[in-house]
Amino acid sequence: MKFIFYLSLIILGMFAMRFGIIQIRQYKQGKIKPKKKLLEQIAFGIFFIIILGLIIYSIDGLLFK
Repeated sequence: MKFIFYLSLIILGMFAMRFGIIQIRQYKQGKIKPKKKLLEQIAFGIFFIIILGLIIYSIDGLLFK
């Protein structure tokens, strides 16, 4: 059961990171205009850190325990 949980966290994290990469690519191409709101940037940063943490936690759980 733990294996399925850790695997689902890794897959979810990969989807979220892929979505972020697409957003960054569109921003660089000029399709997305930059937002000036500081709170939205902080929220995105926190979300990104949480996703990375979940991926690291999942890999640690699968490989080292």
